[in-house]
Amino acid sequence: MSSQCQLFHCLPIPAGSKDDVFELQALRMVLIHNQLIRSFNSLIYYSGEVQPNTSKYNSFIAYAGEAINLLHHHHENEEVMYFPFLESKLGKGSMGDNVDGHEAFKGPFHKFEVLVTKLRSGEAQWDLATFRQAIYDFLPVLREHLGEEIDTLRPWQLRGKFTAEDLLGFEAAMEKHIMATASLVKDPQLQFVNGDSAPHGAWFPPIPPPIAFVTRQVLWHIHSDWWQFGSCDKYMRVKPQFAPYEPVMENKEAPAS
Repeated sequence: MSSQCQLFHCLPIPAGSKDDVFELQALRMVLIHNQLIRSFNSLIYYSGEVQPNTSKYNSFIAYAGEAINLLHHHHENEEVMYFPFLESKLGKGSMGDNVDGHEAFKGPFHKFEVLVTKLRSGEAQWDLATFRQAIYDFLPVLREHLGEEIDTLRPWQLRGKFTAEDLLGFEAAMEKHIMATASLVKDPQLQFVNGDSAPHGAWFPPIPPPIAFVTRQVLWHIHSDWWQFGSCDKYMRVKPQFAPYEPVMENKEAPAS
């Protein structure tokens, strides 16, 4: 069991532009993956500041449940929509290593999810070391997978296999799916408090300004007690204690042809 507070570095940001649909794929995926890393970092950190049988503790456990849901939703979107789309042109099984990567941490992640469920119901008793160890049991494997997955989405792997129209068509379908399944009182808020601000990802998530305003200034208050546990404030400005783990720019070039 570990009561030590060991946090994890975000993934480096690939070079590229969000306005190039080929470069967007890896760039956006890194931003999403860093949201996941930040959310679990925040659970590790703030677990040391809560005590059972308090309103703050109840809010923290609810926030932990949202971090779990974020990972589930992300991997479901990948396995149901994104990976099959990529395999349609890259070849059947080309995303197999990514799916295997999901399986690699599924067992210990499930144990963490069960722990959070039992803490929420009162079936389990709070223990800081047990809680943190449950995260440490899956997060190193998860982070390794999140980094490896980016190499399957490099623009030089997609060009020549897909057209810009192919990718843009899928972008529209995925956006429609996400909008149909998202919760405006939970999902944007969780992404904001674990997001990349300037200079790397202030544009993500790509929420229209009027909706972003409503989620931050109106809907925020529904669960504001949850969002206090994020790595960032509502404007995606990283908190000082998490700043040493923020991403750097990646130094990786396309392989010589």
